[in-house]
Amino acid sequence: MAQAKKTDTKKTADFRQSTGACARAISRDASVNLQFDSDASDVDVQSQALPDIPPNATVEEKVRIRGRSDAIALHKQHHDPALHSQYQYTNNTSAQCFAMAEQARVEMLGAKEFHGIASNLSAVLNQRYRLLNDAMKSSKAAANIANEKLGVEHAIALYLREQLGGNLPPACNEAISEWRDWLDKEVAPSIAEGQFPLSDQKAFAQSFKSLLQQLDIESETGDTPDTNENADADQDDSESAEDDDNQGGGDQDSEAPMQDDGGSESAEDDSLSDSGSDALEPDGDVEDETGLSPGGQWRPGGLDQQRQRNEYHVFTTEFDEVIRPKDICDDEELTRLRKTLDQHLGDLQKSVGRFANRLQRVLLAQQNRSWEFDLDEGQLDCARLTRLLTDPLMPLTFKQEKDVEFRDTVVTLLLDNSGSMHGRSIRVAAVCADVLSSTLERCGVKVEVLGFTTKAWKGGKSRESWVEKGYPANPGRLNDLRHIIYKSADTPYRQARTNLGLMMRKGLLKENIDGEALQWARTRLAARPESRKILMMISDGAPIDDSTLSTNPGRFLEKHLRHIIFETETNEDIELVAIGIGHDVTQYYKDSATIHDVAQLADAMTSRLVELFTPKRR
Repeated sequence: MAQAKKTDTKKTADFRQSTGACARAISRDASVNLQFDSDASDVDVQSQALPDIPPNATVEEKVRIRGRSDAIALHKQHHDPALHSQYQYTNNTSAQCFAMAEQARVEMLGAKEFHGIASNLSAVLNQRYRLLNDAMKSSKAAANIANEKLGVEHAIALYLREQLGGNLPPACNEAISEWRDWLDKEVAPSIAEGQFPLSDQKAFAQSFKSLLQQLDIESETGDTPDTNENADADQDDSESAEDDDNQGGGDQDSEAPMQDDGGSESAEDDSLSDSGSDALEPDGDVEDETGLSPGGQWRPGGLDQQRQRNEYHVFTTEFDEVIRPKDICDDEELTRLRKTLDQHLGDLQKSVGRFANRLQRVLLAQQNRSWEFDLDEGQLDCARLTRLLTDPLMPLTFKQEKDVEFRDTVVTLLLDNSGSMHGRSIRVAAVCADVLSSTLERCGVKVEVLGFTTKAWKGGKSRESWVEKGYPANPGRLNDLRHIIYKSADTPYRQARTNLGLMMRKGLLKENIDGEALQWARTRLAARPESRKILMMISDGAPIDDSTLSTNPGRFLEKHLRHIIFETETNEDIELVAIGIGHDVTQYYKDSATIHDVAQLADAMTSRLVELFTPKRR
């Protein structure tokens, strides 16, 4: 039996090695390094993480692993991140549609070139949507909702695959069956032969933008040479379409609760027909005055004006919670989770330590003391006593130690604990927080580590309460917040080290409501007595909560986040800096950096802190 186990282990290692080699060959990039993670549930093209392969894996499981590997490799080969960011959408639904369509494009390119890749990708798609179909059926049964549909972003991406790449796997056909009539009527005419060239990413992005505009799905993109000239006209067209919808009205009671993905036309029409939608969705003139242009920097004219437009509200705070790790884990589980984190990140911890040493040298250099010499009083300068031997008439000289100004400082690290951080991203964020907390504490800087997520997917008890009350329109934030205090500023690092292992707990990472999390962290920081306060946000995307976004006007969470950022940045007592992982956060934060590989996080965090503590910067 031991020999059989050893053989299985060797076969698994060989399979991992061959899969990585195939990915490098397909991507034509020797730097591709696949990560096999037991916590990963699906493909992550940014972190290159795959679900681990069990020793007794079946042929079907191996095919699906290969399919996920092929998806990563094709994304690396055919996807241009810079070009993608130029056409990136600020609206959540549009951004998801665009990302899924782009991944469909690169996968269709590979499937047309290699039949083996096509078979692998088909197996992955079939499993992915089989699981989604099962989840939808169970959620319908639990909520007693008969006609709930999969999100419009899934429907459009799958329909593009079908029209441009051939037949869909059975589970995919089932997933879009309820969208089929709408797709054939509204989407099919826009997918003309040659209109969506798979090999031309730029032309494909332009065609997809036109498709979203024709479907009246809000589509705000970054500035590009080809789209700037028509940006205002496009916005006016979309606003006039919204006005028409407002006058048309809708059956809110029957339609509003039917959408969880925030993407279908009925959900948008209902939210626009609500009486409060005008207050929450300013018209184009107001947005122009505040500088909220598609993909541009958000800098309103004044704080009073911005406060007046902030209509963010919450359906209920009854189920929100602020917890510490020991509130949901016992000591034994936290110790086990911490050991899991250490095992995964042994090598990474060393590299993070090198960056931390750089920060430590900067901080200690500023705290070095200096001396003033040739004084009439103070401490006797023994180094100059030799002068008395040569010249007895020379008076004694004294020296005085003087302090270099180094204000007492507190740093808050606010970590995104959403589901998109799953796998390697959250582990790297955890170890960075761990090492930097220790480093800053040694240098006399207090550190607070916070995390934010939600208690449940799809709204939790808040949504259940909303359903019981008859689906009132524009409910506001519709999920249960979970804010986590991993380490308070006054807690020594050695006592809080184990707490960071909580991020490894399965089921912890769910959805992210960044605006309220930033407001919570800012409030805690403002109450601190230190003279200098630094708040660092680590996130991998815009705020996403399906339950909230599907029941409120467009950009509901994003607008609130922008408002909180503006208030924080105009607060002279707090210095705000942000780091985006695979997501451009410069459109939100004045002082920010974006990294496209989570391995760069340690360097980015350290560099930003070094800049903040450099005397020239201050």
